[in-house]
Amino acid sequence: MRSRLSRRLRAAACATALGATLLGLGAGPASAAAPSTRYYLALGDSLAAGYQTLPGGGSEVGHGYAQDLARTLGQRAQRAGHPFSFTDLGCPGETTGSMINGGCPYPHPYAGPQLDAAIAFLTAHRHDELTVTLDIGANDVDGCATNGNLDAACAAKGIATAGWDLNTILSKLKAAAGPRTTFVGMNLYDPFLAAWMTGTQGKVLAGLSVPLADTLNGTLDFVDALHGVPTADVAKAFNTNSLLPLVPLDGQQVPLNVARIMTWTNMSRGDIHANDTGYQVIADAFLAKL
Repeated sequence: MRSRLSRRLRAAACATALGATLLGLGAGPASAAAPSTRYYLALGDSLAAGYQTLPGGGSEVGHGYAQDLARTLGQRAQRAGHPFSFTDLGCPGETTGSMINGGCPYPHPYAGPQLDAAIAFLTAHRHDELTVTLDIGANDVDGCATNGNLDAACAAKGIATAGWDLNTILSKLKAAAGPRTTFVGMNLYDPFLAAWMTGTQGKVLAGLSVPLADTLNGTLDFVDALHGVPTADVAKAFNTNSLLPLVPLDGQQVPLNVARIMTWTNMSRGDIHANDTGYQVIADAFLAKL
């Protein structure tokens, strides 16, 4: 009697286990988690916004390194089977101070400072896989070279302000970020090298602009490093310190760094912003850190 009961219990248990297994197999595909979205957030000034003037006049935004980078990151996500989302908060004319306090002069889709909008985004995506790029600081010194002259006091103040404010920006961004957020900062090319093309006085200004760019970039690199943020070396990609070799440009021999500025930016028409080629170079500098 006990043996017959045991056999019945064992049979019932086997049937139950088999049923659970079959139910599990049937429910597996329906209950599998959907692939998580990968996010890219671009922060900064006109370079992040993708600003550049057009040959026939006028200007455009949304056609710069962030868009180039988003295309590559989106392709990577697609190959890995993940949806991808790109958000660009960059604002042309943004300084480090206006990023913190508001007042960017170009129309932008958020109320208040860009930093607040960025913190809100980071908080909302604290548990997501998120890449954040940041370029800021150029507009803190942009007005320090005018009429063929370099205002050293203006440059020194602008560099100090950029470093101090970048420390505040990164502190707040990092505090809001989740464990799967990756930051990459950026140093800058030197548009003032274009003055070399204007004659003797311009060559002097171009020469003086290189140590100014080095000091600003050293400050940005240092503050990034303090926060454990790698820096996309755009200055190196543009050969900012390469006064040699001389290369042909418009029928004359010019330093390599001057040629880079004249062919990778729109300085031939007085626009400091990168052109399509230059923006792709910047995107590649970021990709080297990702």
